[in-house]
Amino acid sequence: MVGKTRKNDDRRKLGRKPGPAVWKQIEEVLAEELVAGRYPPGSKLPTEPELMARFFVGRHTIRQTMARLEARGLVRIEQGRGTFVHDEIVHYRISERTRFSQNLLDQKRDPTYRVVSACEIVPPDTVRDALKLASGEMVTQIDVDSFANDVIIAVSDVYFPTARFPNVASIYTELNSTTKTYQRYGIQDYIRLSTRISSRPPTEDEARRLFQPVSRPLLITRKTDVDPDGLPISYSETCWCADRVELTVGQSDSRAPVPGDPKRE
Repeated sequence: MVGKTRKNDDRRKLGRKPGPAVWKQIEEVLAEELVAGRYPPGSKLPTEPELMARFFVGRHTIRQTMARLEARGLVRIEQGRGTFVHDEIVHYRISERTRFSQNLLDQKRDPTYRVVSACEIVPPDTVRDALKLASGEMVTQIDVDSFANDVIIAVSDVYFPTARFPNVASIYTELNSTTKTYQRYGIQDYIRLSTRISSRPPTEDEARRLFQPVSRPLLITRKTDVDPDGLPISYSETCWCADRVELTVGQSDSRAPVPGDPKRE
């Protein structure tokens, strides 16, 4: 009887109907408070006993919640010290010469990729037009997760013209770098021709991979890279976790090669 009363108290305390696991409900409450700025960057969160008392749950439930918040990049857990709010989000600068790895290294963050899947497909019209391909030409689609300090910040679909980049999925996986992949095919420099930014709710799969609720919108970028001759070499659509990334549009880099301008190639 005591256990049953305690379970009902948990539900009333959280203000939720039975359904989602209790730790998941607590995760969303704390995530909302973190995003709203209730706890300043770098500050220490309440202790485990304090959170246990607040939500009427056990230690295991709180630890499960904290682990999820850490995976989402909202907090960091320091053994023996406690749980702290992440100091700042990733400030991702977009310009002609945007490089994912350099963007993060400049902020003292470790950049990594993980290839989730890859296949050759007939491209959708949007991709075919961006890459200026003839009807029937194939592309290699690579599904990629991107991380900063082992925290996932984005998921992407990257498309390469298969004829120009044979076996690109294996090479991309091996090198873990877009720039190094281009270099393997003899492309020593490239620029971002265009970037479109929008926002939308995530799909269930995107929310799962990014460790975020489906109710929280994503930042979406669609961009095309070109070689020094102005030929498109890849097109990508990236979904950024808005809780962890701020996109900044910068001015053109004067060092960037402009297709057709011999003075800057």
